[in-house]
Amino acid sequence: MSLLSYLLLAATAACCFTTLFALPMDGVVANSNCQCVTTTSSIIPARLFQRIEILPPGAHCRKTEILITKKDNKTVCIDPEAQWINKVLTRVMSKRSAKESAETTAA
Repeated sequence: MSLLSYLLLAATAACCFTTLFALPMDGVVANSNCQCVTTTSSIIPARLFQRIEILPPGAHCRKTEILITKKDNKTVCIDPEAQWINKVLTRVMSKRSAKESAETTAA
């Protein structure tokens, strides 16, 4: 091989490795630690809920994630844009604030 061939090979290898191992400016690979790879908009009846988790965007993942753990211990990722989940969350938050205000009044 000629010197030119070696130089081209080295330049190509350098480009490939920097592309493979490059990190964004903040040092976090985008969406590397998101819990939800796929989401669903399908309605899950509230009677099956064991726990609802809302994970806001942050260093772990750049999108809001809503995880529902059902009573059978299966976790389902819900599309945050699904209308039914927003209604459920509004209902839960209003019940929670009503309970907190009742506890404050009783104390």
